[in-house]
Amino acid sequence: MIKKKINIIYKMIIVFIGIFAVINGFFPKNFKFDLETIYYFTYQSNILVIVYFILDIINIIKKDETFHPRFKGAVTMSITVTFLVYHFLLSPTATKYEGLEYMRNIIVHYILPIMTIFDYIIFDVKGIYKIMDPLLWMLIPIVYFAFILIKARIGEPFSNGSYYPYFFVDIDKYGLKIVLRNVLFITLFFAILGYIEYFIDRFLNNFLNKK
Repeated sequence: MIKKKINIIYKMIIVFIGIFAVINGFFPKNFKFDLETIYYFTYQSNILVIVYFILDIINIIKKDETFHPRFKGAVTMSITVTFLVYHFLLSPTATKYEGLEYMRNIIVHYILPIMTIFDYIIFDVKGIYKIMDPLLWMLIPIVYFAFILIKARIGEPFSNGSYYPYFFVDIDKYGLKIVLRNVLFITLFFAILGYIEYFIDRFLNNFLNKK
């Protein structure tokens, strides 16, 4: 019972700070709505985390079990990619924020991803992932890339003049061949990360069962 309460409280903290960060992202200055925010994978993955944990909290309260734990693997993978891509690829040239914007940036790129990973480590039943799950999880980046390509063709440019949210998918700047190569590498990165997650789950399951 105590672990269940701690589990729920931990997830509620994720939801509350996630909602704060996402709202701040949509209304960054003078409460003016910034539509561009929704097109970034950072915010889509953070919203996915928030929605998932809301459903998870409800499911734990009602049924005392994790909400679709295999799908949670996809959620964890997506938010982990947000953390890794930002830290190693985007942060060196990212805008330097202050105040609430700095707090929001830290939450969406570091705190929520790390808390989501630890939620799996601390609270989830291990050994539930299937060998094909990481391949199914890859539907998330594939759908996202299709989404931003369609948006670029029919939507308005971003405030920086580009039709693409990230420089490495800017067909106008780099050409279709280079962008497809970048997308292939990123998709493979998703797959590798997914299988790392799968084998960690196997390892933890075997380790805990030996105790």
